[in-house]
Amino acid sequence: MKVALLQNENADSVRKWEIACIKRGLDYDIINLTSSNWLEKIAEKPYDFFLLRPPGSIAHYKSLYDERIYVLAKVLQLRVYPAYEECYIYENKRLLSYFLKARNIPHPTTHVLYSKNEARYFAENANYPLVGKTAIGASGSGVKIIINKRDAYRYIQSAFSSKGIKRRFGPNRVTGSPKKWTTKAINDPSFFWRKLKSYLYSHKYGQKDFLILQEYVPHEFEWRAVKIGESYFAHKKIKTGDKASGSKGIEYVNPSPEILDFTRLLCEANNFNFMAIDFFEDGNGGFLVNELQTIFGHVQDHILEMDGNPGRFLYKDNQWVFERGNFNTNESYDLRLETAINLYKRGL
Repeated sequence: MKVALLQNENADSVRKWEIACIKRGLDYDIINLTSSNWLEKIAEKPYDFFLLRPPGSIAHYKSLYDERIYVLAKVLQLRVYPAYEECYIYENKRLLSYFLKARNIPHPTTHVLYSKNEARYFAENANYPLVGKTAIGASGSGVKIIINKRDAYRYIQSAFSSKGIKRRFGPNRVTGSPKKWTTKAINDPSFFWRKLKSYLYSHKYGQKDFLILQEYVPHEFEWRAVKIGESYFAHKKIKTGDKASGSKGIEYVNPSPEILDFTRLLCEANNFNFMAIDFFEDGNGGFLVNELQTIFGHVQDHILEMDGNPGRFLYKDNQWVFERGNFNTNESYDLRLETAINLYKRGL
């Protein structure tokens, strides 16, 4: 079996895939998908499948990656994991809002506005608070709580200005640790300069000429549920400040069958095999999807505990079965690779 890891603009972007391949003894090459000869490189060898790492910080690199994966998956009919559809909606909150609405997936009411006049009319008649979001931006970057009409007018003015809506510069200062940042910078100066370049780029390119405004859902936490192949996980993301998005605080709880069923049915209906779902409880026994992310990280060694034991859930014979163990090694990329191999063997 021969696979290719498709690197984005970040030279370290496929490192976790690489570690997983090495641990499994799998033959692999790394191909820079941002290079001009990307298609020639892909054609050089008969790769069985391709492992993807779409970017989530800079919009034009995200567009580049999406376009080239479209050619591989849809034009050339090559096998890619995660699937093209999973990658396309990743870190594109504008597209995600259309997708959720079109698929009748419950979610906070979201408005994508391309007209300044339409946006001002909306702001005049809206219920506050609102959530302003940039189309791209992970770990809470680009998320702003808009508390009143005056705040909304300023936000609209920024969106339709020459600078656009700026995202956070630098790492998450609410949940991050300056001590850890400093230690990383000292131990690996190249890491510091790569991250600085990334922050400068993402801050430089403000979101212009449209904006995303979303209904604010009062919450103290949101659920993070994950499906990787046949494995299911879930925990609570605890709110830090005024939002749970970007929070690294988690609470391990025993997920109810309703949480697991919601995750399973949503993923099965949309052919998702690599997906993290962030969702709120709506107060009426239902759920509202806030994010769908095929690429997600976790600072914890595992992302589910059942009665204090790490593990995963499997759906067998129409019931949920808990299996103890740590299935999230290497930030879950070991399990991702196992899933990709199983899908390939099944012709999926």
